[in-house]
Amino acid sequence: MKLILGISLLGILGVSCSRGFERDYRVVDASHQEIPEWTEELHEWLDDEIDSDELKKNRFYVYHSEPKTSRDISCKIAKAESAASVASEISTFIKENFASATNGDPTKSDQKLSEYVQNDLFKEVKATVTGIQEYRKYWEKRRFLKDEGASKNWDGFVCSVLVKVPKSQLKKAFARTEDMLIKQSSNSAKDQVSKIMEKAAKEYTK
Repeated sequence: MKLILGISLLGILGVSCSRGFERDYRVVDASHQEIPEWTEELHEWLDDEIDSDELKKNRFYVYHSEPKTSRDISCKIAKAESAASVASEISTFIKENFASATNGDPTKSDQKLSEYVQNDLFKEVKATVTGIQEYRKYWEKRRFLKDEGASKNWDGFVCSVLVKVPKSQLKKAFARTEDMLIKQSSNSAKDQVSKIMEKAAKEYTK
């Protein structure tokens, strides 16, 4: 994942094939005449189009849906799944901070904490992340063709959404997640867990 100036690229889900490879479809309709830059070069687009104050206050994410038979369904799924992807990225970031902790990973010596991190951390983060706002949307109608390598001839819609989350909300999510992790920790690990989470929150929301 890219983590640059509060920018993340999420959920690029094999929509039949990626640009740069031979395509098995033709674009027959789209919401924009040209593919918006943010769908492929988010960090450059934000540098050009978004002022520094907004970048300091928010973190941005892009999610691309798989092809669906309905445009509305495709875009609704993209928006809904963007929230899960935000939670997934944060969970992974927290796990990486535990694994790279200076004084060792506390989950290695605390079974209850280890099980919670592996089994429940994502769900906890997903429940605590709020304030996700749709910022931009782009959809395409693609005509998939057997003659060009598709499994069958059909029309499918893909949707890309750019969402932003206020860093103030992300800080609250980290704080609530920290509280839950501390509750799952042994007494000897609580201080270390707190320090790891405070460091992770600071790095992720800077």
